[in-house]
Amino acid sequence: MSFSAAHIINPVSRDENETLFTTQQVTIQSMLAAKTSYSLPGNICFCSVAKKEVTAKCHPEFLVLPNLQRDISDVLPGQRKSLPFLKDILQAVYDNTTAEYIIYTNLDIALMPYFYSTVAEYVAKGYDAVIINRRLLHNKFSSEKNLATLYGEVGRVHTGYDCFVVKRSLFSKFILNDICLGAPPVCNDLFYNIYTFADNPVLLTDKHLTFHVGLELYKDWGTSAILKHNNNEFYKMIKELFPHMNISKFPGADLSLIKRHFKWLMNPTFHYPTMLRLDAKRGFIKTKRQNLSDEFIPTRKQKYLEWLIQYVNFD
Repeated sequence: MSFSAAHIINPVSRDENETLFTTQQVTIQSMLAAKTSYSLPGNICFCSVAKKEVTAKCHPEFLVLPNLQRDISDVLPGQRKSLPFLKDILQAVYDNTTAEYIIYTNLDIALMPYFYSTVAEYVAKGYDAVIINRRLLHNKFSSEKNLATLYGEVGRVHTGYDCFVVKRSLFSKFILNDICLGAPPVCNDLFYNIYTFADNPVLLTDKHLTFHVGLELYKDWGTSAILKHNNNEFYKMIKELFPHMNISKFPGADLSLIKRHFKWLMNPTFHYPTMLRLDAKRGFIKTKRQNLSDEFIPTRKQKYLEWLIQYVNFD
């Protein structure tokens, strides 16, 4: 099965954000390397779309889409940050490309060289949407520009979702409100749309496919006004999506009652009141898990040794 994708990023200029501009150079180089490693590089199209009048050049191999015509300052006058809406970025790549799949990654997310090959394999297995967790690399690599060194770092697991592969035909069904980048709960809106409308989505939480330099799990994102705006837009979207949601498709639906609700409650991506209502709607009966005959089931001794390894290994 051939796999074609349009991969969109929202670059910045050095004048806008010098730190992020430096980070995006690693991202772009990793994208180019991953495309070169893919068996059918001609099937991968790189796209960039910048904010309003900004000129943010990436690389000659990127298709430069028409600039975005609005940002958060158009909705919240007086805001110093001109943060674009994720909805507009996705619409731009949808309107200006014809690839079967659309890929969106945050600007600080770099790819492993086998990224596109692995995604193509999941698509061949019948998945129409793929969400990939990133690995976190230590801050000491923040000035590292040698991709080989960065590839060699396994990093640490992260719970946030910032890499999305979506079948093009799904996008017309999505309900996306004006939620801007740079502040929560951006990307949670895309996550919920995928698990609402995709027939066979998959969440990859333990794969080494993308990475981010920096171990920080929390930042002071945006202003209070932006946070309030984003959350209001997200809650309105959730209400519209609710009639279309099927809890059995969501991650964790096959876990025990206590375990799945604990995970939904503690993971910031999930809107717990919605998950609770959806689970109650089906009578709190968990989804039957697919029986995998070759699945490894650890013994108590195996679990103990795995736990011990965490404490005897040197960081």
